[in-house]
Amino acid sequence: MISRGALVLLMVAAAGCSIPRWPAEGPVTSPFGVRWSGMRPDIHRGVDIGVPRGTPVRPMAPGRVTYAGVMSGYGNVVWVDHGGEVVTLYAHLDEIRVRPGEAVDRQAVLGLSGSSGDVTGAHLHFEVLRWGREVDPVPLLGGPPGP
Repeated sequence: MISRGALVLLMVAAAGCSIPRWPAEGPVTSPFGVRWSGMRPDIHRGVDIGVPRGTPVRPMAPGRVTYAGVMSGYGNVVWVDHGGEVVTLYAHLDEIRVRPGEAVDRQAVLGLSGSSGDVTGAHLHFEVLRWGREVDPVPLLGGPPGP
């Protein structure tokens, strides 16, 4: 049986995208899924990557920027459509360096990591959506980012 992450990876490849990769290298400081805030559960729809303020953030794979601006709670964000119903979100950026409609390759810098929005410190919040539903990027990308 194929894992959900492997299935998404195959679909991304079938859509003509190159093999996806992490947008920045650093430890996962808050994983995908249920997390607890006191006595209340909260659904974390992506992963937080611990990187210093000002770290360049690159797209998971080539695509087209669909939104670059401010989003409630997320601060400065960039949305990238990779085709094949795969979309990614990069949040809490201090600086955005792309515009909506812009085609981006894997070397493009979408922005610089930071602490915009509702955060306690600088990091990158990263989400992957397939068919409009969030999926855990860790199995999709072959494990957590380094180091």
